[in-house]
Amino acid sequence: MAAFLLSFRNETGIRGSYNLVMRTWLALMLFASAGAAPALETARGLAASGAPHLALARVEQLQPREASAPRWADWEALRLALLVDLKRNDEALKRAAALPDNLPQPVLRLCLLAAARAAVATGQGAQARAYTARVLWQLEPAAGEARAARLLVIESYLAEGQGENAFRAMLRYEQDYRPLERDTAERFVGALLDLGLDKEAVNWLASLEDAGATKLRLQLRTGLIGPDAAIAQARAQLLRYSKTGGGMNYWQVLADAATRQGNGALRVEALERLLNHAGGNDARGPRTPAKALWEGYLAEAQAVANRTQLLAGDDMAWTDLAARRLGANLYEARALFAYLMRNSRVVEARLGAQLQLAFSLYQGGLDYTALHLFGDGDIASEALDPQSRYLLGEMAEARNVPALAVRYWQGLAPPPNAAPGEWQVRLATLQWRAGAAESAVGTMRALAKQERTLPGPAASRALALGREMLSAGKPGLAEEMLAPLLPLVTGEPARDMLYALGEMAESAAKFERAADYYLRSALAQGPQASDERTLQARLAAAANLARAGYREDARAQLQWVIGNSKNAAQIEFARREMSRL
Repeated sequence: MAAFLLSFRNETGIRGSYNLVMRTWLALMLFASAGAAPALETARGLAASGAPHLALARVEQLQPREASAPRWADWEALRLALLVDLKRNDEALKRAAALPDNLPQPVLRLCLLAAARAAVATGQGAQARAYTARVLWQLEPAAGEARAARLLVIESYLAEGQGENAFRAMLRYEQDYRPLERDTAERFVGALLDLGLDKEAVNWLASLEDAGATKLRLQLRTGLIGPDAAIAQARAQLLRYSKTGGGMNYWQVLADAATRQGNGALRVEALERLLNHAGGNDARGPRTPAKALWEGYLAEAQAVANRTQLLAGDDMAWTDLAARRLGANLYEARALFAYLMRNSRVVEARLGAQLQLAFSLYQGGLDYTALHLFGDGDIASEALDPQSRYLLGEMAEARNVPALAVRYWQGLAPPPNAAPGEWQVRLATLQWRAGAAESAVGTMRALAKQERTLPGPAASRALALGREMLSAGKPGLAEEMLAPLLPLVTGEPARDMLYALGEMAESAAKFERAADYYLRSALAQGPQASDERTLQARLAAAANLARAGYREDARAQLQWVIGNSKNAAQIEFARREMSRL
């Protein structure tokens, strides 16, 4: 559960004070259920080793269906934790609402704290407080759990913008857990500054790191230092962190200082960096929302237009100036393109500005900035230029934001440079990873109807997707997706696909069908082929024929292996299996 706990720390934003909480929770999740079933222990181990997707797939496959079954509650606690860890918060909340009332208290506390995290992540502060209230006042929490619940109450108020309530909860928390850890104090101060409660944030000035970004920001906001000094110190710290990529909070200092100076280009630069640093966080959204950057762009564009005497509506002049500023001042250029994208009445100018803005951010390594900028607002994908959609989808795919990639690529024709079938397989893979499994299968069915052949690279991609589905415990879906593609594939790709289909059918306990696939894979290179892959396929076919009740057919396959294999261990294995039939 280490990955889950780290995600909890990052999503809620409270860091240092969670160290004890995290250790307590980890101990609870891994060791509280003495004598837990090996399968459950394995799933917990997968989660703790940083493989939450694989752990969740195991939970979905092995958790008992009935809530009354032994260990169901332990499985459910792990499932809820993993769902929140993977930002599937709506699903977590739905399951939390259906929890039985008779769960053991220790497990119920873990479930409710996970549900509170999900509620905070989705902006449902009141719901989060309802869950934490049950933990705090009805379920006798351990010390670490009570502390985690108190911090979640604070985060629930912050998520709703209830600064005054959050501030009072912070004061009560400090009173009970004094001395306040530095990381917690920095979170409190940063959150209050974001809400404009500068005077309240001063309460923790002495608890902040002297050279830290949070203290520098608080000093700037309260007039203890001027904007020029704050900019100089922040730039120096960013230079210090330039090789490691850290120190991102100093960009917030620069954004605040730029606002006080009226330096629009610096503010745009800082907001772009902050939005990019938000990464793929789609739970509560980035700390600096895309709306702030849009506002920064439009304000700077107006300032540039005033300085250069641009006329509103003269889109050609705006476009020309934006193109010329790309080499001299990227931030002014992007601001002008953003203005045109939002305000131009000429379709060509608007679409061209979209592509220029997206491409400029892409070239600057600001992929996440572009994805948030175009994806978090009210911009419909259909209103974007197709080239912009291709580019944004590429960025989303590369940054593992599959739902956003699907949003941009859905309905687009394959790009001119795409090989036959490649585009549809990429789209289906992203649909699957975005949780739209049926859409992925539908995309592949459509591909099977459209193409006459499927080249090797596309077939390999399709096979990889099928194996991904199989690993996630969806063998039926994987077979349903791959089977229609078989007529389009020849040679080695066909052989590989048949073997994979055999694995899928076998996993679904469809032994007769599995034997059919395996034997067809063995015969794909001709009846006389006897290479290692053919021999393995024959053995797999024999095993499934036996399970299907076709003992004579199974003996025939084993006898063929005995007569054609040069591997002594393989021959011995086949003979041993023969003796059991």
